[in-house]
Amino acid sequence: MKRIKNNIFQLAVILFLFMICLSTFRVIWTGLFQDEVQPDIQNGILDIQSWDLGEKETLILDGEWEFYPSFFIMEESTAQNESELIKVPRGWNDVLGSAYGYGSYRLQIKVDRDTEQNYGLYIPSIRSSSEVYVNGRKLASSGEIAAAEEQYTAKNLPQRVVFTADEEGIIDIVIQAANYKDIRSSGIIRSVKFGTEKAISNGTQLSSYFQISIIVIFLIHAVYTFILYLIGNRDKYLLYFSMLMFCMIMTSLLSNGDKLIHQFFNIPYDLDFRIANTLLLLGCYALLQCTNHLELPYWKRIFPFYKWSIFGMMGITLFLTIPQILFLFPVYYLFAFIAIIVTFCSVVRLYKQNPATNMFLVLSFFAVVHHYIWDLTWREQSIYLTFYPFDLIVAVICYIIVWFKGYFQMHEETKELAASLQRMNQEKDQFLANTSHEFRNPLNSIMLLSKAVMNREEAVLSKRSVSELHTVLNVGKRMNLLLTDLLEARNLNRTKPRLNKQVVALEPIATGVLDLLQLSSDMKQLQVVNKIPKEFPAVYADENRVTQILFNLVGNALKYTNQGEVIISAVKKERYAEVHVTDTGIGISEEMQKRLFLPYEQDNATSGMQEGGFGLGLSITKQLVELHGGSISASSKESEGTIFTFTLELASPQSAVQLSNQTKQINVKHPEKIEAELTPLNDNQTPAVLLIDDNPASLLALHSILSEDAYDTMAVTGAKQALEELKQRDWDLVISDIMMPEISGYKLTGMIRERYTLTELPVLLLTGGNADIQAAFLAGANDYITKPVEPVELKARMDSLITMKRVAEQQLQLETAWLQAQIQPHFLFNTLNSIMALSEWDVEAMRKLLNELSNFLRSKFQFQQMKDLIPLEEELNIVRSYLYIEQVRFGDALQVKWELDELEGVNVPFLSIQPLVENAVQHGIRDRQGKGTVTVSFQKDPVHSKAVITVADDGAGIEEKDIPNILKGESDSESGVGVLNVEKRLHQHYGKGLTIESTLGQGTKVSFEVDTADQ
Repeated sequence: MKRIKNNIFQLAVILFLFMICLSTFRVIWTGLFQDEVQPDIQNGILDIQSWDLGEKETLILDGEWEFYPSFFIMEESTAQNESELIKVPRGWNDVLGSAYGYGSYRLQIKVDRDTEQNYGLYIPSIRSSSEVYVNGRKLASSGEIAAAEEQYTAKNLPQRVVFTADEEGIIDIVIQAANYKDIRSSGIIRSVKFGTEKAISNGTQLSSYFQISIIVIFLIHAVYTFILYLIGNRDKYLLYFSMLMFCMIMTSLLSNGDKLIHQFFNIPYDLDFRIANTLLLLGCYALLQCTNHLELPYWKRIFPFYKWSIFGMMGITLFLTIPQILFLFPVYYLFAFIAIIVTFCSVVRLYKQNPATNMFLVLSFFAVVHHYIWDLTWREQSIYLTFYPFDLIVAVICYIIVWFKGYFQMHEETKELAASLQRMNQEKDQFLANTSHEFRNPLNSIMLLSKAVMNREEAVLSKRSVSELHTVLNVGKRMNLLLTDLLEARNLNRTKPRLNKQVVALEPIATGVLDLLQLSSDMKQLQVVNKIPKEFPAVYADENRVTQILFNLVGNALKYTNQGEVIISAVKKERYAEVHVTDTGIGISEEMQKRLFLPYEQDNATSGMQEGGFGLGLSITKQLVELHGGSISASSKESEGTIFTFTLELASPQSAVQLSNQTKQINVKHPEKIEAELTPLNDNQTPAVLLIDDNPASLLALHSILSEDAYDTMAVTGAKQALEELKQRDWDLVISDIMMPEISGYKLTGMIRERYTLTELPVLLLTGGNADIQAAFLAGANDYITKPVEPVELKARMDSLITMKRVAEQQLQLETAWLQAQIQPHFLFNTLNSIMALSEWDVEAMRKLLNELSNFLRSKFQFQQMKDLIPLEEELNIVRSYLYIEQVRFGDALQVKWELDELEGVNVPFLSIQPLVENAVQHGIRDRQGKGTVTVSFQKDPVHSKAVITVADDGAGIEEKDIPNILKGESDSESGVGVLNVEKRLHQHYGKGLTIESTLGQGTKVSFEVDTADQ
């Protein structure tokens, strides 16, 4: 409430200052443009012989004129009647005793007779007919004067005359006037202006120009708002605003200022009055209708009476006489006053609602009111001044500001709305994608469980139960097609798919589509005919997309056709093949044909629609056809059928495909037979498969189709559980859903790839069809399968990935076996030479060397331990045996340092340290051709349950750029196989590999980290 009071007070202050400014400008205007002087006129004589009239200065001839009541002095031949003195401007009502009558005004002006000058006279208004004489010559007239009403014609128009003084410098002005129409004050009722011709001309022309400019401005607003009303949404505010502008224009042209319209049209005095006052009433009504006046309290009840009263008054005015209209002037003013007050209240109400936007609307209203108040004041005081346009210009500017602010506000709102709609559209697409995924999860479970039950229990189920299970599967497939449509529409709207255009034949595609839809046609007893000839020219198109187009069109035809036939045909039209899909179905209404290819459009259910859908098939079809550069159309009559026609570009003659006359027979096996013929994996070990899905029903469905005899499965409902299970045992395959809470299938795959390569642990992702497949592969997935899952397809993909994994594992085992068996001949030869040498002079040392060689060889051939972890002490015993043999061979040239913490309870992969030590000796120290030291260290970190094993040498070193190649197996070094093998096995066990630090000429340090938490 306080805020409203503050706004009202602020408005009052602004309006007060605004009105003061407008009044000040009008006063300044009067001083700048009205160079008028009012000389002293006495006894009908004005002596200005000593005056030097300039080109701007004009005289106001207000004062005592001679008046001859009921006498035309220029027409009477008899002696002149006695004259009286009368004040001008003022009516003759007091002299004649009535507004009706006639008489003559006379004024003599004495000017310098030695000055040759053209003079002018401007007479704004004489009620209601007049003649102007100067020095006995008639110079102008308005209407026809007469002593009797029968010969009299009323017309009150401004008059301008030009003349010169006589030889004596006398200007004798006689104005004869008559009035029998206007009951108001009659005769000369406005100030008469006198001056040089140029001064009078400049003043009147300036006034006319200003009036014309205002009229043009108002006319522009009237026209463009009316055009906006016609071409827009028929907003009545625009119509009423245009009407208001038109009324203001016509009223100004008829009654105000120079009454410009009378210079082009001869409008009778009575009709002028009727039109002007009718337009005044119409303008009052239009003014109200330009505002939200009906929202004012109580006014809504009063307005109907006001409206019909004003309409009735308008109708009456068109038939009234001038005296009657003048008598009703108070009524007109009352209607205008009510309109102004109600408009003011409406504008103030709008201001309260939004002060910032509607402030200029209030100012515009008050500028117009200010203009008409001053105009009426001057008129009632018989003052005629040069037309002042700036109140109306300010009003127009303020109103334009309101419109522009409204436009910019609407523009911003439209932008926000567009952004909101775009966001909502994206959210809608995402909602459809998520909905599809959420639908496909239970749909996948329904289909898999139904399939599993049917496969497992078909022998004991009744025929009816088997039939009902088949029905469940068919319904599931139909739902899957609907979800596919949703996703296809979304993908087409987001991005234009790339077409794999090739030269393809239409006839085989049509045949294949009809085979796919044979079940639907058989159930309805429809005849489906492919009339595309085998020799029909080939088209240049994407075969899969053409199949989808025909599938949608033929499926749509089958859906809405209950009897008769569906025909596919094609004709050649210049560079295009025109394909027709014709049916004898229910047809399409004319109204529906206009929006047939819009998404989510369907004819109403009363037209005989048999099956539901999302109304996306035809929209998708249209987009696919247009992607090929073709067009699609439909022609139909209700109850007679429909013809869909689309075009595809023909292939060039050089690459055209002609089908052979002989048909090649292809035996298609049923999925059940294919599933029965799938051979199990050629391995006695049951594959371990980890199933991950946050939907328990989906897990149950997957588990049901993966028999326990063929697969060792474990199901978990979250990625965190899956990561824990991956640490507990070895797995052959991970099958994961993509859409999961907290950790998605994408992220889980990436986390698995941090530890396992593509071949070490394959990942098969399940998608609801809306997933980003590229993101899936970038995350590290081996393959994906779309829900609902077909058991045959799932098992085929699983077996393929498991086989790949086992082949890679066998390769790694072969590499490890080769690494075990890798005993270079010169190593054995040199060792045997050392044994022979020791046998001659140190038998005990020979025995020890033989014992270490025996231990080394025994460890090398322990193949059963290749995949296991062994105690660190056992791995170091192999290393000790190897280093002892090498020290015997090289003597002091090889030094060994051991830096070991407590070894108990630590396990490492078999042959994970010895290859590193051997590499340090062979390619580190020996390549340097001098003395060297190999350091083997083991450091525990109990806080983090970690341990680091390091093999360091001070040998030749490795160039930094070669280190990544060694770890990838791309190095030419002979040590590559051993290091790479260790790297792979460490990744399998710990998710991390080797860390190599080396400086050329200074040595190399190779280390790896083991997890001691579970040991």
